[in-house]
Amino acid sequence: MKRKIEQDLIQWKNKKNKKPLIIKGARQVGKTYSIREFARIEYAHLIEINFEKDLLFREIFQKTHNPKDLIPFFELSFPSIPLDHTTLFFMDEVQACPDALTTLKFMAEDFPCDIICSGSLLGVAIARTTSFPVGYVESIQMFPLSFQEFLDALQISSSLLDSVKKAITNQTPLSEILHEKMNELFNTYMLVGGMPAVVKEYIETKSFANTLNMQRRIVNDYLNDMIKYASANEALRIRECFSSIPLQLAKENQKFQYSLIHKGYNARHYDASLTWLEDSGLILKVHRLSNIQHPLKIQQELAVFKVFMSDSGLLLSQLDDETIRQILLGNLGIYKGAIYENIIAQTFALQNKTAYYYEPNQHSEIDFIIEYEGHITPIEIKAGKHTTSVSFKNFVKKYHPEIAFRLSQKNIGKDDDLNTYFYPLYALEFILDQEKKLFELPNTDSV
Repeated sequence: MKRKIEQDLIQWKNKKNKKPLIIKGARQVGKTYSIREFARIEYAHLIEINFEKDLLFREIFQKTHNPKDLIPFFELSFPSIPLDHTTLFFMDEVQACPDALTTLKFMAEDFPCDIICSGSLLGVAIARTTSFPVGYVESIQMFPLSFQEFLDALQISSSLLDSVKKAITNQTPLSEILHEKMNELFNTYMLVGGMPAVVKEYIETKSFANTLNMQRRIVNDYLNDMIKYASANEALRIRECFSSIPLQLAKENQKFQYSLIHKGYNARHYDASLTWLEDSGLILKVHRLSNIQHPLKIQQELAVFKVFMSDSGLLLSQLDDETIRQILLGNLGIYKGAIYENIIAQTFALQNKTAYYYEPNQHSEIDFIIEYEGHITPIEIKAGKHTTSVSFKNFVKKYHPEIAFRLSQKNIGKDDDLNTYFYPLYALEFILDQEKKLFELPNTDSV
């Protein structure tokens, strides 16, 4: 499967004074595979150490952090591989050896090979490592397959995708046949998700029953990780938070509520558990804004947020069988808004775009707000082809944003009165890819 991270890795390799690279991401998003493929294409040799399996290497790093002591050991361990710029030195499951993370500071300055580290719960390990080499490493967050990567895995023709990109760029409607085909593919992506093993299973069998079993196995692996890498009390609360996400999103008000997990409990009881899930790459937080003004980051309310899953397929797999059967039949029920908002939230995350939401009052809400081309941009999400909500219209009339988006099942269009662009849900990734190219907007500080 072709992944976008390949280009990030090539850019890193071509830097003159590169630092060791840390690739974070949830278990089974494809980190190890992508790194091996990168090494196969870009390097003559690969040295790979897995700290969960290679206990001897773990002991060596525990004894010394000095590269001058480590290099002779590596030369003896890999006698046929030169320790030079032609070799990629890959340390996998590095969360199992915190000393290896500490050693990166010294290896960054005095080691002959390019270095990449990865691990299933690396974000958690980094957060808990007191001697993490800040300033001596670079990092990339890897996510499940994006919609475009999913289409590539399905071998959708490039000419079809070129037609879609052209229509988005020119802001002209697609043919209804092509539009409905893209809606169908996006709905399939929503159900399958982007976990590589699940996508592979779907491609080979076209069976949603098989993909559901695969998704549930992955979720079970995550639950086991919580027991393996956290204390008993901590693991219990982490699992409670994780398991509550479908219920949190099914509510009319999707704000994360600790009392839904355990009556009478609050952030003091569960905040660390949510942080663990976020650091592990399993969840995404979208914070509420208190005000609509630049910069958005300082307007976010840290204590008020929604929690989404990093993969829509894994979210759906946690529902009961009858609910999933109804969703497959197109009856989304109470999860209608949650499912689409989740897939939009994960699209923002994999595009490295921070998203927020806004509640002007207790009766209205703007689904997402981002900074797009330097402007504060409201985004409304609709599961069907309904008209724009009153809340969204009122927001646009009050703040007069340079641009606003409404994402739904409808074709491409525009409401000139509201200066709102209508795009299909499947178009978001393409829109974010073309930021700075798609719209000619004035360079101002206006909303």
